[in-house]
Amino acid sequence: MNAVGNGLIKHQRVKEFMESRKRVIGPSLAFMLLASTLLVFASPTQADITDEISVLHTAVNPENNKTYHLLSSSSWEDAAFRARSLDGYLTTVDSDLENTWLFDTFAGFDNQSRHIWIGLNDVQDEGMYRWHDGTPFLYRNWGEAQPTGSDDADYVHIASTNMGNIMPGTWNDLENDPEYFPVYGVVEVGQGADFSLRFNGEDDHIKISNDDGLQPNASLLIEATIKPTDLSGIRFITMKGDYGWGMYLSEGYIGYSSEYSLSKHPLSNMTVPVDNWSTIEVEIVEGVGGEFRIDGTPVGNISAEDANIPAGDFGSNDCFTSGASCDELYIARMGAGCDCYHFEGFIDDVTIKSMDDMAWEIMTQWTFWEGEGSDVGDSLNDEMFERNGEIHGADWVMPDGSIIAQALELVNEDYIIIEDVKEGDTLLFYAEVEDLTRYLDVSFWSWSDYYWDDDEGEDSFDVFVGYDEIPAPWDYDMELTGYYGSVYGSWTWPEPDVMWFALVANEDLEELEVSAFWEVAEAPPTLEEMTELFKGVPITQQSNQPEDYNAAINYYYVNVTEPLTELKVETYGGKGNVQLAISKNGPVDPDYGYYPEYEFIEDLLPGDGFQTQSMEDWSTSQGNDEEVNLFDVEPGIYYVVTYTYRKANDYTILADMTYAPTNADPTTAVELTPGISYGPMSGYDGLDQYFFIDVPTGTERLEVDLDNGFGEAGLHMRIENTPTASEADHHSGSPGAGDKIAFNNPTPGTWYILLDSETVFSGVEITASFTDLYVWEYDGTPIQLFKDEQIDGLSAPAGEELFFYVEIGRNTQTLIINTFGGSGELLIEGEGETDFGFDDFDFDFFDEDMMESGRQFGDEEWISYGEGTSQELYIYFPAQGRFDITLTSIDDFSEVSIIAAWDGRDAPDGPDGPEEPVDISDIIACDEGLKEMMSDSDINGDGLISSSEFKYIDDFDGRTIEFSEVNQNGDSYLEFNEIVAFACNCENELSLFNSQIDGKVSNSNFDEIEFYNYFSSKNLDFNQDEFIDSFELREFGLVCVTTYNPMDSDGDGVLDPDDQFPNDPDEQSDADGDGVGDNADFAPSVSNDVVYSAGAVMLLVLFGVFVLIIRGNSRGPEDLQQEQWNKTDVFAERMMAMDGGESMLEAPNLGPVNDTITPVTGEEMKSFEAPSELEGYDFGNESSFATESLPPASLMGMMDSQGREHIEYPAKSAKYWHRNTPDSPWIKD
Repeated sequence: MNAVGNGLIKHQRVKEFMESRKRVIGPSLAFMLLASTLLVFASPTQADITDEISVLHTAVNPENNKTYHLLSSSSWEDAAFRARSLDGYLTTVDSDLENTWLFDTFAGFDNQSRHIWIGLNDVQDEGMYRWHDGTPFLYRNWGEAQPTGSDDADYVHIASTNMGNIMPGTWNDLENDPEYFPVYGVVEVGQGADFSLRFNGEDDHIKISNDDGLQPNASLLIEATIKPTDLSGIRFITMKGDYGWGMYLSEGYIGYSSEYSLSKHPLSNMTVPVDNWSTIEVEIVEGVGGEFRIDGTPVGNISAEDANIPAGDFGSNDCFTSGASCDELYIARMGAGCDCYHFEGFIDDVTIKSMDDMAWEIMTQWTFWEGEGSDVGDSLNDEMFERNGEIHGADWVMPDGSIIAQALELVNEDYIIIEDVKEGDTLLFYAEVEDLTRYLDVSFWSWSDYYWDDDEGEDSFDVFVGYDEIPAPWDYDMELTGYYGSVYGSWTWPEPDVMWFALVANEDLEELEVSAFWEVAEAPPTLEEMTELFKGVPITQQSNQPEDYNAAINYYYVNVTEPLTELKVETYGGKGNVQLAISKNGPVDPDYGYYPEYEFIEDLLPGDGFQTQSMEDWSTSQGNDEEVNLFDVEPGIYYVVTYTYRKANDYTILADMTYAPTNADPTTAVELTPGISYGPMSGYDGLDQYFFIDVPTGTERLEVDLDNGFGEAGLHMRIENTPTASEADHHSGSPGAGDKIAFNNPTPGTWYILLDSETVFSGVEITASFTDLYVWEYDGTPIQLFKDEQIDGLSAPAGEELFFYVEIGRNTQTLIINTFGGSGELLIEGEGETDFGFDDFDFDFFDEDMMESGRQFGDEEWISYGEGTSQELYIYFPAQGRFDITLTSIDDFSEVSIIAAWDGRDAPDGPDGPEEPVDISDIIACDEGLKEMMSDSDINGDGLISSSEFKYIDDFDGRTIEFSEVNQNGDSYLEFNEIVAFACNCENELSLFNSQIDGKVSNSNFDEIEFYNYFSSKNLDFNQDEFIDSFELREFGLVCVTTYNPMDSDGDGVLDPDDQFPNDPDEQSDADGDGVGDNADFAPSVSNDVVYSAGAVMLLVLFGVFVLIIRGNSRGPEDLQQEQWNKTDVFAERMMAMDGGESMLEAPNLGPVNDTITPVTGEEMKSFEAPSELEGYDFGNESSFATESLPPASLMGMMDSQGREHIEYPAKSAKYWHRNTPDSPWIKD
């Protein structure tokens, strides 16, 4: 790409360079002003052009109240010349709104389609677009594949009709005078771009050399248009020489520099506003007096005594010592005698006048018309006179504070090379972020010698980022950082918008390279293609089946119509491993949305979920039980996706909403009834919920307890007054959502309770109770602390020690001991070992703050950190075994609680596997104990388990089992073999085995174990380390195939009661009842007897033909017919068992119950014989005759491929219903 000065000409992928041009001050604006000046001396030809181009139409834009003219057709340059004669410029377009108004107003004026010129052009530097009035080029509305960038296409118009792929209302670049169609100029009446300078209040200023024209004539008028951003102290607007005349702000009041001593200067009687534009003036007539003005309004007089005009030759120490003339004019700082009192804010215009013949004449005027460069010129400059000022550090800005720079677009997978960037230059870039952009990476790189120096200096440039607005060093959304000359920014799923980057050079840059890369995801389904989730309505029978390496995704949405405390979505049931996500700004893409740059709320949400400040939550635990939660939810559409990379079948998804609480204000506090829980509740940071309880006289102890739920919740209590998080009589301090406050002898009266959170919580219930007096008694015996189990009411006098201990397993990363509540002061000390991989750690990476906050490493003794009774002991990588904890009372303490928490697995395993192999004789089989369970549950002794007899049991993963999960054949009873089949499916068999090993087992040891299902260590040893660990067992259990089912003897997938050939895996049914399986029967729908008889008849008919054709055949037709009859006889004999074999019409003998089940294919089906001594009891036959409530007809279910609706009702009941039409009643499956 070609580069000149500090700007880019055009993009191209191959680096090309050209010699840098000499830097000039405001070349484009100077050119425009020159053109404006030449209008006064217009040649006859130009005068003719002015006469030839007429005004066709005039309109006022209601949005900006500016006047616009539509010109007759002409070239762009002639239209621009005509615009200046009308006191305007070819129009500048700043927004979509203005672009639309211009198109609607002029492109179709008088029912004629007109292409219209706008002021944008790159006639001076190819690719460097500028507006006619000098406004920086920021807004753009190019048509597709525009601009073309051809050498002669330097002028831009708005298309009125389709021009190929260029749509009406978009922009296209053209030559100056197109040959094929006319173009009409649009003039925007008004002044050109107005520029300002921003001064930082530290060292920015302008220095102007002295000349004779800067000497006032016994009178002085100083006028400045300013926007101060800081009014504190003294802030000079301008000053002449060494303590000469000048104007400044003192705490916001206008001051006039009338002599050396600042304390004697006159001040205005009003202050200027901060962060607003004002025109301030001071007028002096020497020896007569003067006045201050703000926006033309007098704000104070100046006495004749103070109406002095010092020359600025005071002779301060600096000037005297240096010998400098010290007669310069300064803007934005005090004069030559003191480099101090710098102005902070924006200055747009400084005009200094002196009276001549009773009229004010301009001595010097600084309007900052240039808009760029490090020098500024007096607006009085002409061919005969030139006065310039040198800018020190100030930034060029528009009056609204936005920086002035050529905006260069960053193109995907492209880079820009810019040469000869000077110190102080500001470069502006932007990237148009599309919707569904997965990631955006932007980098800036430039070489600098100091990168390899030992003493690093200032970065060679700074980069600031703005979202949908132009950033500046003093106003930005974020600042990018980097090292060794490279600054890098990366965003995951950025918002669709324009992202701006402002680069400020801190030194000369010989070459700067800028690049951008991003990727856009495919558009998700529309809302019409998604499934809507309603509060409390389960959507059943959901499945995800991936076909490739990408996630299989189902899309849902929730329409929230009023503010919520919490929006919760969960999945449950079925098989496989589904994962869940919810988001506000559109459905997430699991293939690219896994690790967005968000602030995590750690260890709060169920499973592996995390929530972000951008209203997004993920749940990625194993299995189908997932839950996502959003808190402080505003009305809108929220998108939900379920996804998997393996498979997930028959799960249910359910949405729930918690509306804003009614007790969020102390005046609406909810009264708690002693012993009765209130809830469940949800909460988030910033939401307070209030309660109260009346405590009668004589109450020995008051306990307020939070239970259930998850998250982080806090309790605060106060007698007769509303508590706050900082002001209360009692505070809880337990980690998590299980906080509790308990104390003896509560003061009678009304106790107010505040429930709050620093993060979020959900599903929490609160209970207030009156209990018996609790007295802490301690005999000195160490007390074991169990994980997450809180002990309350600790008390001890000063100097006493209380002893505790914890027992933890290996692979624990953190052990945390917390004390809180009550009163007094204590210290926690710990004693134990840490031995998990410390030889591999470099402890230099742990900072001092971490070491001083109660978090210790490698030592054998630990000390807590905190204040009073709120103490924390934090230990990294504690060793397996016992840790001793000592509470030392520094000052008497009472009613203190203690809790221990740790992570990691408790099962002892190590890097080399278990110390001893698994003893096969110790492994419990999956069917062990099932007969006893069957006997205990079979109340009426019929050998079957009804749904009323069925007791909820735990799967080997600890989850609740429903009757329908075990009931394979769909009837109302469980046979013993159905229970065995469920307990011994491959997932449950592996889960049971996993619970019996010490973390891992060797491959050879595993292969020695006789499982009912077929397993091979080769399939389970994912990492090929010759061991199978708990993780591998769990993961394989999600995808394994069950090969053992006592309800399916031949393993063909058809249960024995439905299989007419239970011992033949190749046959399942006999449609014609002829004893031959349909797969082997060449006519499965017709009995073989009929087929054979029909064949015999056909043979007789064809007999004559065979005689004529086949003479001399050794086998006659009688022989052939006899053979067919023989086949029929044999088959009949077989059917009736006349051949001495087993009749095909009889069911096979399954034999007696076999207590010992062996994994042999074709095993006889098991049955259960009820003990004779058990009596039968009738419990109402609930399973068969109990009346169940039908689902409401208004509920909507999921449609199957046959048009039937299916629903689970009630939710999580495992009771499924269907109906054929929306008007028909629900029918239980």
